Amino acid sequence: MARRVPTRPRGGGGGGVPRSEGSIQGRGGRAGGSGAEDARHVFDELLRRGRGASIYGLNRALADVARHSPAAAVSRYNRMARAGAGKVTPTVHTYAILIGCCCRAGRLDLGFAALGNVVKKGFRVDAITFTPLLKGLCADKRTSDAMDIVLRRMTELGCIPNVFSYNNLLKGLCDENRSQEALELLHMMADDRGGGSPPDVVSYTTVIDGFFKEGDSDKAYSTYHEMLDRGILPDVVTYSSIIAALCKAQAMDKAMEVLTTMVKNGVMPDCRTYTSIMHGYCSSGQPKEAIGFLKKMRSDGVEPDVVTYNSLMDYLCKNGRSTEARKIFDSMTKRGLKPDITTYGTLLQGYATKGALFDMHALLDLMVRNGIHPDHYVYNILICAYAKQEKVEEVMLVYNRMDVVYNSV
Repeated sequence: MARRVPTRPRGGGGGGVPRSEGSIQGRGGRAGGSGAEDARHVFDELLRRGRGASIYGLNRALADVARHSPAAAVSRYNRMARAGAGKVTPTVHTYAILIGCCCRAGRLDLGFAALGNVVKKGFRVDAITFTPLLKGLCADKRTSDAMDIVLRRMTELGCIPNVFSYNNLLKGLCDENRSQEALELLHMMADDRGGGSPPDVVSYTTVIDGFFKEGDSDKAYSTYHEMLDRGILPDVVTYSSIIAALCKAQAMDKAMEVLTTMVKNGVMPDCRTYTSIMHGYCSSGQPKEAIGFLKKMRSDGVEPDVVTYNSLMDYLCKNGRSTEARKIFDSMTKRGLKPDITTYGTLLQGYATKGALFDMHALLDLMVRNGIHPDHYVYNILICAYAKQEKVEEVMLVYNRMDVVYNSV
């Protein structure tokens, strides 16, 4: 993972992170299950053997402990450090595990303290060692600090940032609504000013998603084309995300163009892709096209899920077409899909809006028979439907029933 410089490290294996165990305890989570216990036992046994055990084995055991509990791993690192160089000497990999534990526990200060120990002992760290620190800084909305590390401090320490280093920065910038800065950083990577770390599909997807979240669909779309021009092909997740965002912006022509390119490049749309397009057509007031895509979806061998049906039914019911929505509902159940509370609520609302109380009652009975009980949203639909037709007695019955259910919880 990293190389050691020819200089002799100062000191022994000591240098535990000050107050680390106590400050992390309770924040790193408790280990549970035999896997965690086994990992601790293996580490304890290896440490007891001292020089009879390889540091490789100790590091591997420490990594296993860390996966279950950062606090337990820090505790065992400190025991290793107290044992001293006469028994076992931590390596840069040991410190990398420790840094990751500190960052996962939300203690970046201790992570940087551990990094300082690495540098003082003469180790040369690589980009992987910095990754948890960069993630932690970006998660804390300190992306500018993370950028200083990648663009300045890492190179000063003889460490070359990799694509993961830059991708953390890109995500941090986009999360802070700084997508234009992220695009500039992306261009720096692409123009070989990123230290030989060209952008990958994750890099572009992150920036594209950032522009969409900021409402700049034009910039997102142009960045998508730039991605293709550079020969970086999106995967199904990236294509589906772009299509979903374009559909949300009701840019259906662009969404269909992306879909065409997707298929041309040998990436087959999945259920999420089709659902996004159907939702986009519905939002654009084109239900005929949406229903057509439902048929195309099936003919292409992709089975719609509950979310797909719910999306189409929601549009139909909101536009007074509950009879068509019921046909979609029946088609769904015939195909073996079980409607959820959202499905029933959508159709109940459609019946309520039309004043079709008989159909509403029948659907409510079917829902209960199928093991789905009304929630607060469904009760409100019933109350509003009865109130609209001035059925006071029914309103009070539903209200009292709702009161009994929620007071018994």
